[in-house]
Amino acid sequence: MNLPAREALAMAEFDSEERIGRLLQTLLDTYEPCYGLGSMTVSVYDTAWVACISKTVSGCSQWLFPSSFFYVLQAQLPDGGWTAHAGGQECSDETDGILSTMAATYCLIQHAKTPLQLKHIPAEALAESIRTALASLDLMLQSWRVGNSKAVGFEVLAPSLLNLLEEEGHFFAFPGKEHLLRVRDQKLARVSPELLYKNSPSALLHSLEAFHYRKDISYDRFAHQKVGGSMMASPSATASYLIRCKTWDDEAEAYLRLVLSNGHGCGLGGVPSAYPSTNFELTWVVSTLLEAGLWTPDLDERYAAKILTMLEDSRRLGGGLVGFAPGIEPDLDDSAKSSIILSLLGRRGFSGQIVENFDSAQCLKTYKGERNPSLTANCNALLSVLLDSDDSRPFQSRYLPIQKITRFICDSWWNTSGPLTDKWNLSPFYPAMLMVQSLMELLHKWHDGNLPELESALLRERVIPTLFQCLGQLLQSQNPDGSWGNRGPREETSYAIVALTNLVSLAPNQYLETEIMSAIHCGRSFLKQSAVGIAEYLWIEKVTYASENLAEAYVIAALHGSAHKVSLRYAILHLCGIDLEELEHVAALAESGLIPDDDTSLVISWIMSWLYVPILQRMLGKPASGSYQDTAFRWMVPNSRAVSPLSPKDLLDIITASILVDDLSNLVDECMVPGNHKLNIILADAFHAATIHANEHAQATTNGETHGAQAFEPPKANGKSTLLPNGDSVEEAYHGKCNGMVTPSKYSTIKKTLSTFLDFFDTSDATCKGSEADRRSLQSEVKRYISAQLCRVSLFEEQVHGAQSIRNQVVCDGMIPQQGAEPPHHDITRERSGTLTGLPLLFAFTICLTSPKGRESFRNVWQKYMADEVSNSIATVFHLEQAADQMRLCLPTWRLDLMAAEHSSALIPYEKQRLRLALKHLETTVVDKEVLGAVELVTGMAEFTARLFTVDL
Repeated sequence: MNLPAREALAMAEFDSEERIGRLLQTLLDTYEPCYGLGSMTVSVYDTAWVACISKTVSGCSQWLFPSSFFYVLQAQLPDGGWTAHAGGQECSDETDGILSTMAATYCLIQHAKTPLQLKHIPAEALAESIRTALASLDLMLQSWRVGNSKAVGFEVLAPSLLNLLEEEGHFFAFPGKEHLLRVRDQKLARVSPELLYKNSPSALLHSLEAFHYRKDISYDRFAHQKVGGSMMASPSATASYLIRCKTWDDEAEAYLRLVLSNGHGCGLGGVPSAYPSTNFELTWVVSTLLEAGLWTPDLDERYAAKILTMLEDSRRLGGGLVGFAPGIEPDLDDSAKSSIILSLLGRRGFSGQIVENFDSAQCLKTYKGERNPSLTANCNALLSVLLDSDDSRPFQSRYLPIQKITRFICDSWWNTSGPLTDKWNLSPFYPAMLMVQSLMELLHKWHDGNLPELESALLRERVIPTLFQCLGQLLQSQNPDGSWGNRGPREETSYAIVALTNLVSLAPNQYLETEIMSAIHCGRSFLKQSAVGIAEYLWIEKVTYASENLAEAYVIAALHGSAHKVSLRYAILHLCGIDLEELEHVAALAESGLIPDDDTSLVISWIMSWLYVPILQRMLGKPASGSYQDTAFRWMVPNSRAVSPLSPKDLLDIITASILVDDLSNLVDECMVPGNHKLNIILADAFHAATIHANEHAQATTNGETHGAQAFEPPKANGKSTLLPNGDSVEEAYHGKCNGMVTPSKYSTIKKTLSTFLDFFDTSDATCKGSEADRRSLQSEVKRYISAQLCRVSLFEEQVHGAQSIRNQVVCDGMIPQQGAEPPHHDITRERSGTLTGLPLLFAFTICLTSPKGRESFRNVWQKYMADEVSNSIATVFHLEQAADQMRLCLPTWRLDLMAAEHSSALIPYEKQRLRLALKHLETTVVDKEVLGAVELVTGMAEFTARLFTVDL
C-alpha cells in the first residue's frame, strides 16, 4: 500500500464525530464576518477577467493584478488552449475549455496591445501564444455541442466573448453558432438594461461580463447592486464592472484583493468562479451530515448555535429566504437546504415560503427567471416540505406542492435516456442520490400514515418504479474496484453509497437487501483505500469546480451514515400486488447462475416488469395477460444492463410495440384451425386492406405527411363487394351471415387488433421522432410483417384445404411460391421466418424511436446494408433458437423431415457468426451512440429471450 493510501486509511478510521468536528471547525475558522467563506477551486476563466483590470496610479496606468496574468499565461496547454483549471487537468466539460480559452485569449490580446508595466515579456512569445490560442479555440468550436452545455450563463457569456474577439479582428464560424445565438436572444429577450439598474437583484448580475461589449450600458449605474464589494459574488462580473466603471470603485478592488488572498488560489493570482459561497458550503455540509444521522448531542452543543445564527442572518438579508451567500439573490436550492437543517435540528422550517416564492406551473424554479428547471433543486425542495415541522401547516395542506414536485421528479426520470443529468453537478449519481433521498422520505411519510390522501397510482406507477430502476442502475454501474463513476471517484462513490443506504429499506426480499449491503460494503472499502486530496471537478458554475469541504462531507456520510431503519418491504409488496413467491423464484434463478451475467438485474427487471403491467393495461385498453409481464421482462433486462439505458418512456413504447406484434401473430394462430375456412379468407382480406393502408401511409410519410390509421371497411373491388370463392360477399362474412361460421364478435376482434396495430405504428413517438428515411423503413417493415402473416394464412389454406387465393399471392409480394414449387430453404429461413418473429419491425421501430434528433440513423449505402443484415440476422438466429428448443415453429410449410430441431441447431453457429460480423461492421461506421444503443438493445433482447428458452422461469 502506498503512502497516500495508508494516510487515507488512517483518516477513515478516525472516529466519525472527530472527523465531522474537524470539517465544521475548518468551515468556521475560514469564515470572515464581512465577506464569508469559500473553498471553490480556481477558475482560469474568472482569473483571465481579473487579469484584464488596469488602474491609473499617480498618473500612470498599470495592470492591477499582474499575478493573475502570469497565472493565465502559465496555465496555457501545449495545444494553445486552456482547461477550466490550472495545472492542465482534463476538462470535465467541453464548455469549460471553450469559455476558459476565449477569456484567456482575450486577456493575452489585451496585454499584447498594451504591455504597461509588463514590457519585459517578449512580444514574439506572447504573439505565438495568441496564435496557438486562436487555432485551438477554432478547433474546439468546430466540435462544440452547444445543446449539451450546462455551464451557468454560457448562452450569454460565449456570445459576448465572441463579440469582444471580433472587435480585435478575430472571427469564428462554427456549426453550433446559430443555435448559440438563438438561445442567447431567447435569454435576453426578457432583459433590458433598465431592469438590471433597478434595486431588485437579478441572477444575471452574476454574469455581468456578458454585457461588457455593450457600450450603451452604463456600468456606474450598477454600483448599488454590490454586495460586499462584489457583483453577486462573481470575480469575473466584478472585474468587468471595475473595468467599465468611469469612477474607480475602491470597494470592488478590495473585494478582488480579498478573493486573491483568501480564495483557493492562496495569493498566487488565481480566483474561483464564485466567492464567497458561505451559505452554499455551510448548508450542503451540515444538511448532508444531518440527513446521514451523524449529528450528535456534542456536535449540537458545539456548533448548532453558530450555524443557526449564520442561517438566520442570511434569511434576514434575503427577506426570509437564502441565497448562496449572504445578501445574494435567494434561490430555491439554498433556501430548501436551510429549511432542511432547521427541521432536522428540531426547529421550524420555512417550506411554505419557499413554495410560495419559487412556484411555477410544473415544478419549482431555482430562480424566478430560470430558463430550465433543476431536478436536484426540486428534490431538495420536496425534502424540505416533507421534513418541515411547522405545526401550523399540517400535511393535508401540503398535498398539492408534494404531488406537483413528485411528478416533476419522476417525469424527469421517466423521460431521461441514459444517466441522469442536472445543471449543477456533472455526476449522474448526484441527482440520483437526491432523488432517492426525497422519494424515500415520501414513501416513509406515506407508510407512517402522514400522507393518506396521496394518490396510490402516483406511488405505484411512478415513485416506486423510479426508485427500483434507480436501484438497478446503481448496482449495475459499480466498478470492479467498488467505486462508481470516472470523473471523481471518491465523491461520486460517496453519492452512490448515500443513495444505496437510503434504498435498503425498499428491498422487497432478502436477496436484494443482501446485494445492496454488499455494494455499500465494497464502496466503503474503496473509500478507505483511496488517496485523499485530488480535486474532483464535478460542480458546475460558469466552469466546473471542486470543493474540498463538500467532498469531505459526502465521504463522511458515505462511510458512517445510516438511513431509515423501518423496512417498507411488506407495504411495497401489498401496494403493488407483487407475488412474493414468484419473486423468490426469480431471485433463486439469479443466484443459480443458469442465466450468465444476469444477477440483480434479473430480479429488479422482473419487479419492474410487474410494475409495468397496469400501465400497459391502461395504454392498451384491455385486461392484462401474463404475456404483458413476460414481454416487458424480456426488454427490461438488456436495457438495465446497457451503458446508456433507454428512458422508461421509450422503453414502454417498445414493449407496447412488441405486445402488439405478438397480438397480431396470436390472432393469426387462433384463426389457423381446420374447419375455419371462411374466417381465414376474411382475415386475408383484412390483411389486404391493412397492407394497402400501410402502403398509403408509407407514401404519405415520404411526402412529409403523417396521419393516423383509418377505420377498416370491408374491401371493395371496382366499387362492388369483394366475393369469396363460393360467391358469398366478404361484407356478409364480416357480419356473420355465412352459415354462422364467422361471429360478429370474432370480426370485431380482428378489426380491433388490426386497427390498434396500425394506429400505434402510425401515431407513436417513433413516427414523430424519426428521420424521413427511418420512418420509411419503419412503414416498410409494418407492411412486410403484415404480408408475412398473410403468407402464413395462405399457406395454411393450401395445406389444409388444397386451395390458393390469387388475390393473396399479390398481397404477399411474391412471398408465396408457385404451387408445387419447393421454396429455397435460405429464403424461408432468412426472409419469411425472420420477418414472422417481428424482430425486423421492432428493430426499425427502436431505431426510429431513438433517432438522434431527427437525423438519419444510417447515412450511406454501407451502413444501410449492414443495418439490414443485422436486423435480419437477429431475427433468423432468434427463430432458429426457438426451433432448436422445440418452441412453436413459425413456418407451416417446413416439413419436419426437411427441418427438424437438430437441423436448426446446426445453422445457429453460422448465423450467429454472420450476426457478429455485421455488428462489428456497423459499430465501426456508425458514430451516433443512440443508434448503436438501439441496435444493442434489440440484439440483447433476442439473446436474453433465447437464454430463457433453456430455463424454467
